Amino acid sequence: MGYRDDLYTVANITGITGPVDSLPSVYFKNPLTNEYGHITQVHGKDWNQGRSAVKTDAGYVIKNECGGGCHCGKPVSHEYNGDGTCFHHSRAVYVPRASLSATDLEVVAQAVWRCPLQKTDPRTKVGRAQQDAMYEDKWNDAHQKGPGGRRNAIDYTAEGLSNRLLKISHPDRL
Repeated sequence: MGYRDDLYTVANITGITGPVDSLPSVYFKNPLTNEYGHITQVHGKDWNQGRSAVKTDAGYVIKNECGGGCHCGKPVSHEYNGDGTCFHHSRAVYVPRASLSATDLEVVAQAVWRCPLQKTDPRTKVGRAQQDAMYEDKWNDAHQKGPGGRRNAIDYTAEGLSNRLLKISHPDRL
């Protein structure tokens, strides 16, 4: 089970930001409960990938216009609360569900099972820097260079033949 599977369903998809074929961010809103959230599938910071914390606001809307106290001037997706205040602008233009074809919607809906976990954003610069360092260490540990200087490589060279199974199957190559 994923974080808040009751909200993050295909029926609650309202639209996307980003190209359909490039793992876009997918936006959700339940019209009965006024709960909303989004799934960020791709982001430069690992802590910003996944399902956002679910919030409730009857007046929540997304528009491709800057306003409500935002002064970025960018013609991209802006999220507004019920008071009309912009609290977030995206990296891309918002494409509403009505503008997506049935095939596009099937592709977009994959975000629901592709990203079941909640974002781990610590919400502070220090916390974010610590998480960035942790993820960098994990990546480096998982991608250690093997024999011959390649990551996860087996040394199949005539000199090396360090693979024991290869030595068993080809004892004449010892």
